[in-house]
Amino acid sequence: MKRPTYTRPSIVKKVFRSGERSLPREEVSSRIEASGLVSHAELDGSSLLDIVLKMEQSPVRVGSSDAIVELTFSPHQLFDLAYRYVRDTQTPKLLEQIIGELRRQTQFGWNQINRLLQLQRDPRFVQFEGDTRWFLAEWTIANDQVFDFCQKNGISKVASRSLVYFLDQEVGIGEEAAFLPALDDRFRMDGDTLYITAAGEQAAEVEAQQEVAAALASDAAAAEEAGPVTQPEHTPQEQEDPKEEHAMNTVQSQHVLQEVQQLLEQAISRLDARNQEMSQEVVAHFQQNNMQAIEVLMKEKNKHEQIANGLKQLLAASEQ
Repeated sequence: MKRPTYTRPSIVKKVFRSGERSLPREEVSSRIEASGLVSHAELDGSSLLDIVLKMEQSPVRVGSSDAIVELTFSPHQLFDLAYRYVRDTQTPKLLEQIIGELRRQTQFGWNQINRLLQLQRDPRFVQFEGDTRWFLAEWTIANDQVFDFCQKNGISKVASRSLVYFLDQEVGIGEEAAFLPALDDRFRMDGDTLYITAAGEQAAEVEAQQEVAAALASDAAAAEEAGPVTQPEHTPQEQEDPKEEHAMNTVQSQHVLQEVQQLLEQAISRLDARNQEMSQEVVAHFQQNNMQAIEVLMKEKNKHEQIANGLKQLLAASEQ
């Protein structure tokens, strides 16, 4: 079940309230668990905090005693300018985009900004697992609200060109809310359309069933290539009625053929589903300007399409 999940340093930053510079270690751990943000991290609050404290660019450090945790952030005008830029555009940004904007607003050079602007330490900025963009900690996540609205109103897809209007006017999410379909398996982008899929648990169950079906299809294909199993000859006393034996063999052959056809259809369906997932992943990588990952996905998608076409030809031959 994939949902938008804050990175571990971001979870720790989220529990510090405005104006707080230090907190008791136990208070930080307690807030992490109370926030519910740790539910997808498979760690308790204390363990997660210990991991973040050991990170090279950690947003927190041990304070005057081991019982105190304090923020490592040091104010600088570049952080404030970066914050205003992301806040005013109301759009998450890559670090490169923020640096480019700060170069336009200031006389600092690229390398200088890159060295000084350590957003990992600024509690106003957070990130999500699988997304290299920077979000504001004050923003809320609207995925649950959008999914609930679509489920309630029977909406299964939305055209991407009308998505902004749909979120603003129909769903009614606020300006300080972020919608992240690429990080949520309840949503799928395919071309110019956003599809609202089944809940994560249902999707996982379907995927497991498809894996079993694919394995059965492979076994069935191997058995078909091996040819029929030779049966021992019957003694005269055991010889069955030829008509009855022929009818039995006919029924058995039809049953096997139908089973193979069903498994082929399921294998084709699984390949098509994976191609749709890759379309969503391409969108996410394009947003992150990760062209190498896109190239790998396109090669995989081409291979899947070739396999699916081959299976479709086998299916068509079996139906003749």
